[in-house]
Amino acid sequence: MEQEQAIIDVILSEVKKEDSLPPLSRNALALQQEIAKSAPELKKVENLIKSDPALTSHMLRIANSVVYKGLEEIDSIKEAILRLGVNETKNVAAWAIHQSNFKTDDPFIKAYKSRLWFHSLSCAVGSSWTAKYLDLDSETVASKAFIAGLLHDMGTLSLLTALEKVKSNNKIKTYPSEKVLSELIQKFHSEQGYTLLKHWNLPDEYCVISRDHHAEEFDQTNILLLLVRLTNKICLKMEAGNRREDTAAIVSSVESNILGVSEIGIAEIEIEIEASQEKFKRKET
Repeated sequence: MEQEQAIIDVILSEVKKEDSLPPLSRNALALQQEIAKSAPELKKVENLIKSDPALTSHMLRIANSVVYKGLEEIDSIKEAILRLGVNETKNVAAWAIHQSNFKTDDPFIKAYKSRLWFHSLSCAVGSSWTAKYLDLDSETVASKAFIAGLLHDMGTLSLLTALEKVKSNNKIKTYPSEKVLSELIQKFHSEQGYTLLKHWNLPDEYCVISRDHHAEEFDQTNILLLLVRLTNKICLKMEAGNRREDTAAIVSSVESNILGVSEIGIAEIEIEIEASQEKFKRKET
């Protein structure tokens, strides 16, 4: 017990260091800040993507994938933006920006990061689709909901990054048990997510969602927060095995009641999340 507490103390000490936070390149950070706006400058988005070879390659691959492919193959970011549309461009760009931070060669960390990435994408898709399903100002809210869902658990990524760093630097000899690590993440990931998104200088609405997506007391008039909280509950339920008692708890939740989502609505959201997960798998190929 003392050994695992010592490991926790080392992780918490490491995660407070600015250089331990998951990094974004200057261009990626500028692009994330631009697409987080309600009305981004498309020319600026285009130039920021073009300035990063990895982002350029990713965007062109997606635009030419079976999901979006037109009659002719495209070979420019301008054409990719025209094919994808503004809001889908924002979503794909956000996905491309953050995907690299979820990659690792460490088998222990990889298992956690892979599950986290899958959960983040599922929550992003589900939050966006639910906004459209509820006709909440359609595309504007839906696009923001995708980004909010994608970023809501970045605090977990921050903790895993710090853990991997202290292990590689031999500050700890062994990884903590799954139970201890889960408790650490559950207790600190919301606070750490708020810190990380603030560090990236993202709009406060996304920082607040990261901080409050599990909070007992929260702003019940914040539609984006409600969307992410509801979708997060649904995703966690699906990951736990689709238990009916979990469905009942979600139906009776504050989020469902305020948004007006019935049991049938929750089932439809689950179906869309499952379908979208297959869509993202096709984007990866």
